[in-house]
Amino acid sequence: MYVLLLFISLVFQSQASVLIRFAEAPSLVICFWRLLMATGLLAPLAYFARENRTALRTLNAHDWFQLGLCGFFLFLHFYLFFRAVQETSIANAMVLYSINPVITAIGAYVFFRERVTIQLVIACLLGIAGVFVLFKGSLSSQSSSLQGDIWSILSAVFFSGYILTGKHVRRKLANTAFASAIYFQTALYSAFVMWFLNTPFTGYPSTTWWVFLALAIVPTLGGHAIFTYCLNHLNVNFMSCAKLIEPVLAAGVASWLFKEPITPLGVIGFILTSASVMVLYWEPVRNAILKTVRTP
Repeated sequence: MYVLLLFISLVFQSQASVLIRFAEAPSLVICFWRLLMATGLLAPLAYFARENRTALRTLNAHDWFQLGLCGFFLFLHFYLFFRAVQETSIANAMVLYSINPVITAIGAYVFFRERVTIQLVIACLLGIAGVFVLFKGSLSSQSSSLQGDIWSILSAVFFSGYILTGKHVRRKLANTAFASAIYFQTALYSAFVMWFLNTPFTGYPSTTWWVFLALAIVPTLGGHAIFTYCLNHLNVNFMSCAKLIEPVLAAGVASWLFKEPITPLGVIGFILTSASVMVLYWEPVRNAILKTVRTP
């Protein structure tokens, strides 16, 4: 049952890139309205419970600083990923973003001195090879853009920053309280940059507003909420590997809706980047499976 729920959450999350293509608005605007709507939908659930409000009041100045930095990194991730989807192929954007577990592992070594394993070294080499192949494909493709590919890589870097900076404060808050606080901050960062750049908040086609709402409900609340629920019942490393299905689902829908070609180099790049994540998590996933099998 939980594996089925995980698959449903991955289907929902994978379609964020497809929905973005239907929004006739700048990436900053998409980011602002998606996160503001998600905050409005999630906040009542997050703050209805007294323990959530109490936990927020117990955060100290350092916790709030980390929370603010975490939200800033998430803002940069969303903004750059939206730009990537608008400028390169959906397949490239999703595949390049999927190497974020490898980037997170590197960041954990740099900032938390977690030990370097042979698996991490091999994963890095495979990931770099996959990125190189996709970059090479973008130089000779009309549906992909090297600049869009770079935005996607940077979005993965900042998502890893979001994971690492939120590592401590996340333990003090329930998932709903943490998510709503982060989403609200992300919306505020987007609003500030929009104000600074004189980007209009309104005046977009009616279909685009439906896309904003769909982005808030389907991948943000539906996908992430179910995924978070599954964290309590499935191995986190297994779930990280399972997320590799997202580029396949997104690329398949993009090929059907937008006629984006699935190139041989794109397939090779996907295999290499997927292999990098699988190598990184193979040992803990194998141990979790063996433990489950041996448990009577």
